Amino acid sequence: MVTEDAQLYTIEGIAAAFMIVVTAYLVVSTTTVLTQQDVHIIDMQLQQLGNDALAMMDSPDSYGAPNVLTTVVIDDDPLLFGQTFLGYVNNATDISVQGYDRINYSAAIYYQNTSNQINHTPFGGGTYYRENSVKVSRWVFLPEPSPILPDLDSSVNRSVLLEVQLWRE
Repeated sequence: MVTEDAQLYTIEGIAAAFMIVVTAYLVVSTTTVLTQQDVHIIDMQLQQLGNDALAMMDSPDSYGAPNVLTTVVIDDDPLLFGQTFLGYVNNATDISVQGYDRINYSAAIYYQNTSNQINHTPFGGGTYYRENSVKVSRWVFLPEPSPILPDLDSSVNRSVLLEVQLWRE
């Protein structure tokens, strides 16, 4: 005949089995194995970081003020662009991390010249020697001509493409 002790042992066995299954699930789900297919996630994060930095530089500080991207292209100031851009992308948000991240860039401006050809000019940054890099780009509106683009048609307002190649050192 079955006693109450047998019922308690059965309930205890079911509870123990449930705890083992939950523990195994937690251990397996918190373990990260980086495979070749997952490496692109790091590149996507770097690309998003570059897009965010260009978006912040394309936003004016106050209403009616010019944005940083337009100012640096019109004034031909790749040094200011580099300082501002690297200040955004290399800024560490984790308090436990000392210093900055090690992201470098190479920038170029693409535009259509007066003879309807696509031309480009370098716009600061380092020389790229590595394999893994990402490219981010942003259209920059130019309400006035820039000395860095002498063959740009200045009779009308133009937009140029600022393309930045990013990589980790």
